Amino acid sequence: MNPIELYQSFYCIYRERNLTKAGKILGLSQPALSLHLQSLERHRKEVLFRRTSRDLIPTDAAKRLYVQIAGPIEELEKMEGQWKPKENIRKFRIGSAKEIFLEKILPKLSASGERFHVQYGHPPELLDSLEKKEIDLVITNQKLNVPGILLEELYREKFVFVTSKSISLEANFPFRGQTKPKIEMIKTWMENQHWFVYSEDFAIVRRFWKVNFDSRPKLKEYSVLPNLHDIRTALELGSGVSVLPTYLLGKKSPLYTNDKDCYGFENQLYLVSREEDVDFLEEKFPTLYDWMNV
Repeated sequence: MNPIELYQSFYCIYRERNLTKAGKILGLSQPALSLHLQSLERHRKEVLFRRTSRDLIPTDAAKRLYVQIAGPIEELEKMEGQWKPKENIRKFRIGSAKEIFLEKILPKLSASGERFHVQYGHPPELLDSLEKKEIDLVITNQKLNVPGILLEELYREKFVFVTSKSISLEANFPFRGQTKPKIEMIKTWMENQHWFVYSEDFAIVRRFWKVNFDSRPKLKEYSVLPNLHDIRTALELGSGVSVLPTYLLGKKSPLYTNDKDCYGFENQLYLVSREEDVDFLEEKFPTLYDWMNV
């Protein structure tokens, strides 16, 4: 039998003075622990405890041995506590669009000290990763009716029309006057602007166009930046127009926004999990909801 294991058993017995209590701490039965003690006494050729009806009384030999091994064993226990994987702590694995995660979740999640794994992407690929159990939660704008999938309403993001500061200062800028411009004039002016769009199919802009003009956008000039942060940067450094979520536009943003003369729209986001992980969803939802809606 490994002498180190015997000394660990002795250390616990000495502290508890009871085989049953020491056995519960070490995960050993009383007979097994008694066998350890007997083996150590044979190994050292000395009696370590006198047995009474209720307790074990350490002998002088036991006291000397305890002084010798207590320090090293306690140091080993500290090291084991630092090295041992935290198997019972579930890593926070989540998929999301990059922009909303960086703005709304990452600052709070980083400060929480929790271990996490993040996957950025579009809803279809994130949901595929969810089904493959590569991640456990997904933030998506798609309301799903899929067997085995649960979802909770998490956050309503609002998109508004945005322009570079230089454009808002131009003489033909339609929103300069006191009266609301006619809808056809707004549409014609917007069609002739340089747009920064999220994708070639004009995602986001299509929704804005439908709300305001009940038609599909026919943009004459546009650049594609598949990241809303990059679109914001392009607007701040260059000259153009776009549609962005308000969470990207702080109070000190240099960009011009308009939600009065041309209407914005809202997008419902959901927190999605596998049905088998309903407990994990219920555990994380309140915290994520608070972070998103603060």
